[in-house]
Amino acid sequence: MKTSEIIRLADKYGEEVVAIRRDFHKYAEAAWREFRTTSKIAKRLGEAGIPVQLGLDVINPEYVWSYPAQEDLDWHKKRAVEQGGDEGLIQKMNGYTGAVAIIDSGKPGPTVGMRFDIDCNDVIESEDADHRPVTGGFASVNKNFTHACGHDGHAAMGIITALVLNEVKDKLTGKVKIIFQPGEEGVKGATAMVERGVVDDVDYLLATHIKRAADGDKPELTASTSGSFSTTKFDVEIKGKNAHAGGAPQNGNNAILAACAAIMMMNTFMQDSNGSTRLNIGTIQGGTGRNVVPGQCFFRMETRGATPEAEQRLYEKAVASVKAACEAYGCTYTTQKMGATLSGIADPELVADIMEAGNEVSGLGAIVPVSVGRGGTDDFWMMVRRVQQNGGKASYMNVGTDIYGNAHDGRYDFNEDILIPGAKCNIAVACYLLEKYSK
Repeated sequence: MKTSEIIRLADKYGEEVVAIRRDFHKYAEAAWREFRTTSKIAKRLGEAGIPVQLGLDVINPEYVWSYPAQEDLDWHKKRAVEQGGDEGLIQKMNGYTGAVAIIDSGKPGPTVGMRFDIDCNDVIESEDADHRPVTGGFASVNKNFTHACGHDGHAAMGIITALVLNEVKDKLTGKVKIIFQPGEEGVKGATAMVERGVVDDVDYLLATHIKRAADGDKPELTASTSGSFSTTKFDVEIKGKNAHAGGAPQNGNNAILAACAAIMMMNTFMQDSNGSTRLNIGTIQGGTGRNVVPGQCFFRMETRGATPEAEQRLYEKAVASVKAACEAYGCTYTTQKMGATLSGIADPELVADIMEAGNEVSGLGAIVPVSVGRGGTDDFWMMVRRVQQNGGKASYMNVGTDIYGNAHDGRYDFNEDILIPGAKCNIAVACYLLEKYSK
């Protein structure tokens, strides 16, 4: 069966892929809480006879970043069932989200892995009348949770990719693993899958992300020639001493001033000849009242770097700044890492394969390699490193279309016409790699 014929099988899923995307968008779930999303994925693929691994089969709990408290998890499980999740499958997860679908031809050949992230952002969705999810009736009903980075579309494309490849598995060689990763936002989930061995048998690994196209009139396919930034996400808690702000301010230790001094100091260490860096303070809370010297301050922050060396230096300087400021203000502090990933480099040979395979997909406006390195992060690169260490090859793919609003913004949306072409690109690459490297 020709690859072009296999690709065309995706066309019959045009209405379903949009419905899946909108369903995931309406019931958005954040990292480690994607119980409904995971159960919907597993149920749909299971109905098609595709083996799906869940829970502790795909997650190593010893490597989970930022795992929620049990009370929080129980609440989200309950909500997931109330919103249509499969209770039996949710129980089978044992508290850990994410899934791996396996399409095995039963014949010798390479193993191709394809990563699709499934979590949403901690973002309030816009209620503007011209925001398409609002007018279309699929805006998020889960407060403060919004798909503002396209992961709802990624998951939908992953499902269709699996369905089509499963239809023709007797015509294929080797194996395809469709990896539905939890907790990409905040780089929390990939390492736990890596340390469970999910990609240990993968010879060729890919991830797909929706991006803004250079020409929005036609879908695009690009492949990364370089990796994203390294990053560390961490929390800082500073403890001082309360005192009367007017009557005895000298008896207090101002935790907010210590935090501000630390933040100003750490921003002076951004320059680095090893690569460009980024630093952001995402949230900050402290104090109890206007006439009380604040005895506590808490903030969430991240460091990023184009190289692991640049990022690690900035992270260490940030922590050193907190230490120095606390010593000056008579405060104490604690830090807690909440997520981390290293950068990586794509394999140029695989990039070339992606470009060649993309020629099988009709209607693409561009098929080009691109350089990333603009400050984005993705813990997919932890999977890349493991595959490359084992002798395999890996690369990031992007499918381009019209984007409305900006990523991680409440008005984010994308042109759903990319969903079937995006699935076709994944199908084409999988078929190309299985055929080429089975010879």
